[in-house]
Amino acid sequence: MISEPRFYNSIFTQVVLIVIGFTLVSLVLSVYLYRENMKMVAMKEVENKATIFLAAMETPVRRFVRDRESKNVTELIKEQAEFLESNLNFTIIRVVVQDSQGEILDHTRQEKIGESYSPEELQKVIASGRPLIKHQVKTLKLVPGQPEIPVIEVIYPISKGSKQGGVLAVIKIILDVRGTLELIHAEYKRFSRRIFLGFALASVLLVSGTLYFLRRQIITPVLSVIEGSAMVASGNLEPRLVPRGSNEISYLMQSFNHMVDGLKQRDQMRQSLELAMEVQQNLLPKDVPNFEGLDIAGKSIYCDETGGDYYDFIGFDEYTTEKIGIVIGDVSGHGISSALLMATARAFLLQRSALPGSISQIVSDVNLQLTRDVANSGSFMSMFYMVIDKTCKGLKWVRAGHDPAICYDPHDDAISELKGDGISLGIDENWLYEENEKPNLANGQIIVLGTDGIWEARNPQGEMFGKEAIYTIIRENANLSANSLLNTIVESLNNFQDTFDIEDDVTLIVVKILPTF
Repeated sequence: MISEPRFYNSIFTQVVLIVIGFTLVSLVLSVYLYRENMKMVAMKEVENKATIFLAAMETPVRRFVRDRESKNVTELIKEQAEFLESNLNFTIIRVVVQDSQGEILDHTRQEKIGESYSPEELQKVIASGRPLIKHQVKTLKLVPGQPEIPVIEVIYPISKGSKQGGVLAVIKIILDVRGTLELIHAEYKRFSRRIFLGFALASVLLVSGTLYFLRRQIITPVLSVIEGSAMVASGNLEPRLVPRGSNEISYLMQSFNHMVDGLKQRDQMRQSLELAMEVQQNLLPKDVPNFEGLDIAGKSIYCDETGGDYYDFIGFDEYTTEKIGIVIGDVSGHGISSALLMATARAFLLQRSALPGSISQIVSDVNLQLTRDVANSGSFMSMFYMVIDKTCKGLKWVRAGHDPAICYDPHDDAISELKGDGISLGIDENWLYEENEKPNLANGQIIVLGTDGIWEARNPQGEMFGKEAIYTIIRENANLSANSLLNTIVESLNNFQDTFDIEDDVTLIVVKILPTF
């Protein structure tokens, strides 16, 4: 039974989730990149304004360093920053002025004035004569017990003048960028609201478009394939799908149509084979003859619907109650071709057996006609033709390339074979077959005729059933009726093969001599 997929396992749901997932990831990534870019642009603006501000302060700072004016740089910068407050998006929280030797000439914290230190960044600015901006935002705690604030540092060189080269001093300012970051955060929130609204709208449009595409191009065609498959599974071979476009789904639908056509052909062939099997089964004896003094049983098992094994019982009008013919044959291969050859041989045999002549003449004439029909096909047929005659208490046989019949005598527990020269039918049209004879048939004797599909049958281990197994079964069950003995052999064969299917046709005839013979 085919179960319907759960909601979360359906292609429809999975594709929708994938689309939403990719859209959401794209949204988050876009928002993150926008935020970082906005932060970078804002920080760059802070740096540029700080650099311009310090460039404007270069002359007053140079005068301070040279002339040691009473108004220190810290106060001067504070005044200028307050004056330009509306144009600046930062707050100067610390100012440090150092000469080229590293001595602190001015500092927001007065106790630092006079100290001397020369960090690496100071040396870089003095050596290059260019400003240095530490782009990374770091935190600084101005007052113990207060939270840290985000800051950046800008170091600007103060040149000695236009006529003199070199750096006279450097000024470092530390900028409080909380205001800038707050502006960024506010803008980010506004942007996020807009982007999420846009995302919601885009998601609705994208999912709707995806669902429409899925239903039209995938879901509906796949459902039609499922419905068609269910119809085919129920035995209806009429459904046809209409492919749209030239994509994989269309190819699947075309393949489905080809499959249904193939199934229809196979179904027609199956019906033909069933009819052929019915016809061939009708060619085999429906019942065993009721011949006084003989207990007879026969059976054919085909590995395909049709086969090449054949057995029959032939009556002779002038000897209706005294003489009976028993024939078994095996056409090379199996299937339709073997069944046709078997039917042809049967027709030749029955027609010729109705005419006067010995069984050697009958088989030779059948071989002549059959060889002319199949000489170029490579097919042939083995046959064992036996006639039991009550008047002489014996039997005659012709062996045409077939395995010898098995004869068991319970009086001395002896197994013998009814051999004789002769090639298979359909090989040499000029071959003359010999007639063999066995006299003195006695009560209890058993004659078994079979095809090689019995003793050449194999089990899962690759071992053959063999004739010795049949000899043993005959000896151990000689007291059974012909039909019971036949069924015992077939049952033993099935048990031997276990799970293996038969690979060749199996035909078996058992004849038991009764006291009334």
